[in-house]
Amino acid sequence: MNRVYYHTTALCPECREKIPADIINRDGEEGEGVYLEKVCPVHGLSRVLVSSDVKWYEDSLHYVKPGQEPLKRNVETFNGCPDSCGFCSHHLQHTCLPVIEITNRCQLNCPICLKNETPPYSLTVREFAGIIDNLLATEGKMDVINISGGEPTLHPRLGAMIDVALAKGVSQVSVSTNGLRLLAEKKIRDIFKRTETIVALQFDGFSPAVYTFLRGKDLLKQKLELIEILEAEGIHYSLVTTAARGINDTEITRIADFFFQSKALSLMFQPICFTGSAQRLDPEKLRLTIPCIVHELERSPYIKKGDFNPVPCSHYSCFAISYYLQLEDNEYTGLKSFLGEENCIAICTNKALPGLDSEGFSVIRDRIYEMWSATDSSNLDERILARIKNILRTLDTGNLSGRQKLALGAKHMKAIFIHHFMDVHTMDLARLAKCCNPYPRTGDRLIPMCAENVFSRYRE
Repeated sequence: MNRVYYHTTALCPECREKIPADIINRDGEEGEGVYLEKVCPVHGLSRVLVSSDVKWYEDSLHYVKPGQEPLKRNVETFNGCPDSCGFCSHHLQHTCLPVIEITNRCQLNCPICLKNETPPYSLTVREFAGIIDNLLATEGKMDVINISGGEPTLHPRLGAMIDVALAKGVSQVSVSTNGLRLLAEKKIRDIFKRTETIVALQFDGFSPAVYTFLRGKDLLKQKLELIEILEAEGIHYSLVTTAARGINDTEITRIADFFFQSKALSLMFQPICFTGSAQRLDPEKLRLTIPCIVHELERSPYIKKGDFNPVPCSHYSCFAISYYLQLEDNEYTGLKSFLGEENCIAICTNKALPGLDSEGFSVIRDRIYEMWSATDSSNLDERILARIKNILRTLDTGNLSGRQKLALGAKHMKAIFIHHFMDVHTMDLARLAKCCNPYPRTGDRLIPMCAENVFSRYRE
């Protein structure tokens, strides 16, 4: 029997008009799954898979948490969604991780690029500083920012922008990159080394054919060479994988194993999204959902079934996450296994750096006390207790800056994220209202990422 989870507003994939829609469990010709279903008065019925696993989706409903109110909203008058984006009074979340696009220049022409063609632009350092000031005004503090593009390493003032962000109190900067300029020029790598900026490196698998399909050319050799250099030079990096059915979904497990054996801090999977250049591709053939990624990850010996859960501060269909504590070289345990589900949710909700604030610190400390005081402690993993006790002892000195706390956490932790962007087929305005990852713009607008990628009307 079909079940309707909620009513929302979506887009007709043909005319892009806003129309009523349902999120529905269908057990019919399409096979079991959760679908976004809508009927356009002109173009008729359309439906798209939003979760391949009904149980995952229904379990996700337990992760609905209230959003956090920003200190300031930059749009006072609500004129409908998404026309009021910026954040408006109807937006249900604050900013966790802003993505600042500093240029649209790029030396690649990826067939899966999310971005639509726009006139050339390049932020000035002053404009970038104004964006940081606006983020601080709306949030009070900003732990983490991501710098993106285009290809941000092509911007001649990237180093100055990173310096501005750090000087204004941002704890950690990451830069999304294809890595080609980092590989070619040590002076670019030196910027990342000096500022302890994280290289968020596109890494899509281990087959030349994967890169040819997704990036337009075989980049495998360059990717592996750059990773060796980053590790040898002590530069922090993370891996970012775009995943497509029939292209690299069978490599997800191998990518995860490689991640745990590497010095990468985190691994992000992004199921392919059909905006920008990728609108030319076949969504029915290539589309993946979050549980598709999770089930492939669970094949890894480092990952247990149940490690992943949705991120509670965004919409539960947008993100899934799992954190891992390093016990010894090449040995990890899931943080959820140690803390328990509710505690793990508590330290991840509405935060970019889980566990490093006073609330998260208290949750972890109390869990350790609970384990120490257990009547039967014969099954406790003393290595877990010893490792976390050492971390907390250092954190509890009270003399560490946000950046030092982050560095300490990164030394002992790894994280895997799954971020499912929306396209014209999957656009759900109820999800959009809970976005915590905006594109900040010059001026004071904060545009939810999927709003700009789909509607493309906000670039100043």
